[in-house]
Amino acid sequence: MPFSDTYPARMAAFLARHGTTDVPGIFHAVRNLPYHSSGERSPDAVMATGRGACTAKHILLRDLLRHIGEVAAVEIVGGDFAAGIPPHPSMPAPLLQMLAEGGIHDFHCYTVWRGPQRELALDATWPDAVEPYGYPVNSNWAGEGDTKLAIRPTNVKAREEDVPAAKQRLLGALTADEVADRAAFLKHLSDWMAATIWTGDRTGGTGA
Repeated sequence: MPFSDTYPARMAAFLARHGTTDVPGIFHAVRNLPYHSSGERSPDAVMATGRGACTAKHILLRDLLRHIGEVAAVEIVGGDFAAGIPPHPSMPAPLLQMLAEGGIHDFHCYTVWRGPQRELALDATWPDAVEPYGYPVNSNWAGEGDTKLAIRPTNVKAREEDVPAAKQRLLGALTADEVADRAAFLKHLSDWMAATIWTGDRTGGTGA
């Protein structure tokens, strides 16, 4: 996908700001960006606004790893996104109902890194702040082994360079009802997190 001329410089500034140039440090720097889904899938926007959802965060993670000379890609898998979200009493009724019913068809992204022995799946979706709410935040990952995915994959859909375009094609195969349910679910989830978890965060953000 095309990036602005300032993209490498922004990546360098991001690494400098977080004080890290090793793989675990970069993983956790991206992972701890607040989760927010709005349909914007640009890693530039994640760095500018300070938060994002799975697609933009994992493109950014891939590109940061490449920036330091590592081999990385983004993989897209299909599954029921609601099945991986733990309910919480503070959630609004519509969100709790959607979690109870399940069946939120989505295509989740994570980064695949070529580690010393084999490829490893790195899921940087959930930051530490959501751990008290039951999310698998992968806070202890130190460079070895796969991380826990934010979705239970039903199949691997794609590993492509232009991740937003690939994801858009996959979403285009959903029915109108599935698209509407997915949009409503992500909005409810992001709004709840913004009101409950990110209330002290001023960074704003985008991602999906």
